[in-house]
Amino acid sequence: MRPKHTPAIPPLPRLKIRSSGKKGAAAGKCAVVMSQMLNCWAANGEGAAACKELEQQLRECMYSKKTVTTKSSPMINFHASRLLPKIHRKADD
Repeated sequence: MRPKHTPAIPPLPRLKIRSSGKKGAAAGKCAVVMSQMLNCWAANGEGAAACKELEQQLRECMYSKKTVTTKSSPMINFHASRLLPKIHRKADD
């Protein structure tokens, strides 16, 4: 049975797409080192002497990581703004 009244979606002033937050290859490299360190901790215990080298590598990777700003294409926001009037049509249309 379908409901008689479906709730209306509130109007949005504009559509805007945010970046996904992906950092690129530098984050991937640090993630690999962090995974190795966590595996070492799981096998040997946290703070084990065998894991000191991986801990140091992770520190170096995290501190040397430079924030890279990539200029994203505004095309998705352009097309989203074009679609906005079609999404929020007036009742008399």
